[in-house]
Amino acid sequence: FPEPGLLLGPKLPERLQGYIATWLACRPLWIGRVDHNPPHNYPSPQLWRDFLGSGLSARSQAAVPKGQGSEKKVLTAAEKRRGVMKDLFGDDVVDIHGDLFAPEGTVEFRGEQVPVASLANPPQLLAQKITWELFELGFRYELRDLDCYLAKGCWAEDPVGREQLLHTTFPGEAGLVMWSEPFPTDNYGMWNNTLIGILPYLESFRQLLCSWDDVPPLLTSPLTPENFTDTKWWEVANAATVFYVQTFFDHFGRPPIVPHSLPL
Repeated sequence: FPEPGLLLGPKLPERLQGYIATWLACRPLWIGRVDHNPPHNYPSPQLWRDFLGSGLSARSQAAVPKGQGSEKKVLTAAEKRRGVMKDLFGDDVVDIHGDLFAPEGTVEFRGEQVPVASLANPPQLLAQKITWELFELGFRYELRDLDCYLAKGCWAEDPVGREQLLHTTFPGEAGLVMWSEPFPTDNYGMWNNTLIGILPYLESFRQLLCSWDDVPPLLTSPLTPENFTDTKWWEVANAATVFYVQTFFDHFGRPPIVPHSLPL
């Protein structure tokens, strides 16, 4: 997924509009591909930057008055956009869907129709929701990829059971495709406001990590309603976070994307 900061990084309003509109338009296509037919190599930050800005470049070239060489410039911009899209989504998706959005049209986010024109200066809450979701999606899919690598035996022995355990780490019924659900109205899962709300999700996360090498001893004991106190929550959550972040860094050479508090 694109880095959350990349989406809101552009300073020029028209570039900001292009980045956000392009992401919202391609979002279901990309998530569907990652979920059902993941690419062998995920896009680099630079490729995401080229892709998110390619729609703006193509429209800017198209707006230039025709003259000597103008048709060639438009063709070059269109070819560049199409090439980036094929690298991301594959030939079939590009051939079926063509252009992702019209500047005068709308894009959809969690059931809400958002005018593309409004994204040059997006409402603060909408921008926060979009970036919150990117952090959440990044965390969930990175956790899955790392677990598939470190717990190969578990996935080979019982892939359905392992996937169910992974999904119970997250609240809601949609698992990894949480983007299809209504936007949450309160912090939930491991970030619930109550201990009883946190318990089942932190316990699933603990179980998942226990299959990895060098798991801290503190994470090897089950969490129950009887032993889950404020102190226990802090100790286990802290140990699990440090272990996950360090393990991810050791294997991928960069910090992981981690969840953020819900914008309310």
